[in-house]
Amino acid sequence: MPLTADDLITIQAAIAEGGKIWENVLLTNVKRKIKTHYLGVTTEQCCYCKRDMRDEFMMVIDIEHVLPKSQFPDYMFELFNLSVSCKRCNMLIKGDSTEFLFDRATVSLQPRDTEQYRLIHPNLDDYFENIEYIVQIKNNKKSIKYLQLKPKGVYTYSFFRLDKLEVNTLNNAQGIEIANTELSSDIPMDLIIESTVLLNQL
Repeated sequence: MPLTADDLITIQAAIAEGGKIWENVLLTNVKRKIKTHYLGVTTEQCCYCKRDMRDEFMMVIDIEHVLPKSQFPDYMFELFNLSVSCKRCNMLIKGDSTEFLFDRATVSLQPRDTEQYRLIHPNLDDYFENIEYIVQIKNNKKSIKYLQLKPKGVYTYSFFRLDKLEVNTLNNAQGIEIANTELSSDIPMDLIIESTVLLNQL
């Protein structure tokens, strides 16, 4: 989706006004265009957890900046850095975090290099080469499973707490109501990745 000359003029006008650029009302149509495009690219799924966002109100779907716009403003409108995500993944979990980068200084020099990112990059990586997303539906019961295939899949699974989504759907399928808890692990990430990849190779 190349941005048109008019889009670029609008973006430059918003930047020139300063302040909270992304929230400038001048960008309303540009952001709508970006969101619509990436909903098509992701087949209306969150770029990180693959939650189905079909028929959701546009307001509950976020434009995702992989490199947070608060810390990497130069890439705020770069298409390689944009996608769509659910609010759980974007706001509740990822936010302005940059821990998924190997080196902040290096990524500024090579932001389009997939090797700079520990997680599955929505535009630089093939999600399903790293995670197999399995959904089973019977009547009104649904369960999901994320099979981690490669280190980036393992990292994405852990970073976005995808195990919680698996447990929640399994509990719901069984009629069990469990309070939603987002617990963090005390196990080092490198050990989680290495052990999971080895287990999946058995």
